[in-house]
Order: sequence, then C-alpha cells, then structure tokens
Amino acid sequence: MLPTISIKLEGETAEHYICEMRRLDPCLEIREWPDIGNPEDVDIAMVWKMPHGELAKFPNLKLIISMAAGVDHVLSDPDRPEGVPIVRVTDPHMARSMGHWFLMNILRLHRETAHYDKLRSQKIWPPEIAFDTDSVSVGILGLGYLGVHVAQMLKAVGLRVQGWSRTEKNLDGIHSFSGRAGLDHMLSNTNYLACLLPNTPATEGIMDLSVFNKMPRGSYVLNAGRGSQLVEPDLLEALNNGQIKGAALDVFKTEPLPKDHPFWTDPRILLTPHHAAEVFLPAAAKIFLKNIYSIRNNQPLMGLVNQELGY
Repeated sequence: MLPTISIKLEGETAEHYICEMRRLDPCLEIREWPDIGNPEDVDIAMVWKMPHGELAKFPNLKLIISMAAGVDHVLSDPDRPEGVPIVRVTDPHMARSMGHWFLMNILRLHRETAHYDKLRSQKIWPPEIAFDTDSVSVGILGLGYLGVHVAQMLKAVGLRVQGWSRTEKNLDGIHSFSGRAGLDHMLSNTNYLACLLPNTPATEGIMDLSVFNKMPRGSYVLNAGRGSQLVEPDLLEALNNGQIKGAALDVFKTEPLPKDHPFWTDPRILLTPHHAAEVFLPAAAKIFLKNIYSIRNNQPLMGLVNQELGY
C-alpha cells in the first residue's frame, strides 16, 4: 500500500490545500477526490462534506480529518468506517478570528452603532453619552477549543465573562457552569449570550424563548455556532416584545439566507455571511500535517473528536 491522502471539499477545488501541504512536505502523496486511483492506497481522508458512503470505500483508512471545526458532516454519515478516529481543525488563527467577531459585535451592539449610523445619514449630531462597559456580562454557550479562546480574549479587554458547557471548566477568572441549573444561573446575569456550541441533537434549538426569558430584559444574542441552535421565530418574538434588544448572527438555519427572510431588513439584527472564523490555510495546513504524522507514527492526535458525544 502506498500511504495516500484523499482530499474532498464541497463546492471548491482543493488545489490550494494540496499546494500548501506539498510545499511543507514535498514527499506527501495527495489525490483529490474522486480521482483517487486505487482506494486501498488511501490511509487518510481530509474532507468537508464528503458524500455519504464514500468513506466506506477506503478499506485501509486510519484517520478522517474534518477540514474545519465542525464534524457533523462526518458523523452524520451512517456508513463511515467504525473505529476510525476523526479530528477537527484546532487552529489558533481561527480561534482569534472568532474572538474578533464576538468582540466586534458585542461592542457594536453595546455602543449602538446602528443608531449612530442612522443619525449620521440624517446629519444629526447627537448629545454625548457615557457607555457603561462595566455592566456588560457575557455568557458563552460552549467552552470547547473556540469557546475558551473567545472567553479569554473578551476577558482580556475587560469584559465580565462566564461560560456554560457539558462539564464545568477550571478557567482563570471565568466562572464556569454546567447542567440545566447551571445554565439558568448563568442566564440570570448574562446580558450578552454568545453561542459557540457544537452541532448535536442536544444543542438543536437550544436558544429559544424560554432561554431568552431567563435573561435580563433588554439583553442581546450572538450566534456563531450553528444555525439550527437558534429558534428564529422565537428571536423575532423576543425582539418584538423587548425581552431581547438586539442580535448578531453569523449562522442561519438555511444558508444562504433566503432573500425573503425577515432578518435581512431588521435593523436590530447584525448579519454576517457565515465568515466569523474561516480556516486560515497556512496555519491549518501545519495542523493537518501534524495529525498525519501522528497517526502514521502512533502518536496522540490534536482535536480528536469524541464520536459518542458528537464533538
């Protein structure tokens, strides 16, 4: 068997990934799916939304690499080979980018930039106002690799930060909660709810009216996790009754966002087109290579996924 890497990306060529990885290691044998030759040669599959059933065609597969942070596109394949480890991207550049997105939008909402943009368009010079940043309390849903980085970045600029996850975490200066009671406690003193949860059956629809109603009135919602985690009609209801004052959204239940969706024209909602944290190829390629070398030399993997938990 010739150790070979198969690469599959949805809707785009893998040429840039292949070139960067070969630049770092010219000895790599890499083939872009579906032109992979003999499937028995392939020991590693690097994928983003590989058609279901294709992974099962590689009888000597040792590792599946998700080419982004999400892994539900792999876990949802009922025919994926059993016992083959799955890893996700754990890229510090991506984590910083995600932190920038949350910081940017928390400050945009807190400093009411949409309101001041409207005044500018009307050539109105508003009176001075002091923004009470000490009152900002951020609650992060999900303290995984990205969530911890975001929490630490927000804390570093002086915001009060707390987080909720499946198990409590020991993070310096960041109060960690777990369980249903822990979530309720966090929500009661969170006025900026930031979602970075993985996509699992347990997290689907987690941000609904019952959650919004447990937050202080006039709070904000930010989602860069998965679109399925936000109940969109519930957010609109909470905005309309004043329980939620505004939102920043990067992910949506249907993408691209349909042209007739009410979010487009709602000035209370800041929108970005699912680009809060894109994969930065020069950094990610090094992580890909480290895991390739590790699996071939029986060494620990970075970003190993617990397939039972789904993340």
